[in-house]
Amino acid sequence: MRHIILLAIFLFSTLTTYADTVKVGIKPSEPWVMYDKNRTVEERKPIGFSIDLWNKIAQNLNLNTEFVYFDSTTDLINATKDNKVDVGISAITITSDREEVIDFSNSMYELGLQVMINAENASSSVLSIMAKEIKKMMTTQSIIIFFLFLLITIHLRWYVDKKDKNSDLFSKEYVIGIKDAFWWGITMLVTWETPHSKGLARIIDLFWHIVGIIAISILTAIVTAALTAQTIGGSIHSEKDLAGKYIAAVATDAPRKYLEKIGANVVPVKTLNDGIELLKKGKVKALVHDGPRLVYLANKINKQEKRRVLAVLPFKFNPQNYGIVFPTGSSLKELVDRTLLKLRESDGLDSSYHKKLREKWLKNK
Repeated sequence: MRHIILLAIFLFSTLTTYADTVKVGIKPSEPWVMYDKNRTVEERKPIGFSIDLWNKIAQNLNLNTEFVYFDSTTDLINATKDNKVDVGISAITITSDREEVIDFSNSMYELGLQVMINAENASSSVLSIMAKEIKKMMTTQSIIIFFLFLLITIHLRWYVDKKDKNSDLFSKEYVIGIKDAFWWGITMLVTWETPHSKGLARIIDLFWHIVGIIAISILTAIVTAALTAQTIGGSIHSEKDLAGKYIAAVATDAPRKYLEKIGANVVPVKTLNDGIELLKKGKVKALVHDGPRLVYLANKINKQEKRRVLAVLPFKFNPQNYGIVFPTGSSLKELVDRTLLKLRESDGLDSSYHKKLREKWLKNK
């Protein structure tokens, strides 16, 4: 009985302490925490996985929330350490170094690092790569120039043949003769089969034969270069394949340090958007970050572009956990841990609240 009374006093005192308002520090990190930074603090309405999770925790514990905004994880952790906020939540990786200055909740999300690449390098089909490169070459301007060049050539070839009474390569009638000359031009380009000819006709045949060789050589060179690029980009099958390649990573985040340890040529960037721009321009082979955030951004950008621009490779490495942070010794931590466990438990046949949040914010489309 004595233990029950003491527990009741502890819970009552804890809830009384936080009955007015709990200051919750957050920082932007899609899709965990998102809000319009151009709006005033009073007008901001943060959304995201972490926001929904915290609001549900606060509802279960009957807590009022005041969000406090930070620009970086470092600032958020320092504010928590100095008791300027009661709680910190976003996409904060649990690490031993951070645990020395603040307390972490149980894991609120388990994840690993993943690799984002240019979607063009994700294709392994030779035919699809050839089709893409041919499509790039077949601009409206290039098609018009080709057909003008072809028309001039076949007319000249037909006219020369018409004047040769001993030649029956083409019909002497214009319409039929030009059709014959057209197929002569296409056949020469594709098969390089040259008819028996002499004089000016032989010169035209040789000229068109050389045009065909040059065209095929250019196409071969372009496709070969594309295949080489695809081989390099498509050769990333695990974190071991990142060694020696130029890989973008946010300069202030933990993935950069890990990539340096495994021998990648890290290109530090200020934000993930900066890394994505380098990836699009081909200045890096990949971008490495926490998997769920890369998947969210890839889906968002592909939807905006209305085509598959970015791809996130399916393998994961360097397992991590996100946690909620508290000042050292916070009495609120135990209550939040219990609520987190409760929100992970399924409700009969219904999915857990945690699973519903994953499906809402972190579904890989």
